[in-house]
Amino acid sequence: MEIKKSIQLTAEPLSSLIEKGESIDFRLDSNVWSDLREGDHIEFWEDFTGWQTEPADSARRMLVKILKIYKAPTFKELFEVIEKHVTTLGDKDNLLHGLRGWWSEDKETEEGALAFHVSVVE
Repeated sequence: MEIKKSIQLTAEPLSSLIEKGESIDFRLDSNVWSDLREGDHIEFWEDFTGWQTEPADSARRMLVKILKIYKAPTFKELFEVIEKHVTTLGDKDNLLHGLRGWWSEDKETEEGALAFHVSVVE
């Protein structure tokens, strides 16, 4: 099985993914993700600081399969698309506030929003 990308994920979302067996991972819709397709396998590795470029020796790793890729011009619009197809996201204002900690509204409008619905590969 080919792993298409190895991507950092902070500890709390990685723990949630491990616990639940699936997750929705939000990103900006930048060119770095353009080669990923539904059905591809990717690896998430634990990023302890949120800004690591390489995994530490002690980093946990999780192999996942991309079930669905969602795209929209903004995160708010992306939330609506996801809720129509997959699940209720809960407090969307809180979720948006968390995403704003990583990406500015300007960067979001410039690049667009992306989400991977992934499930753990057993």
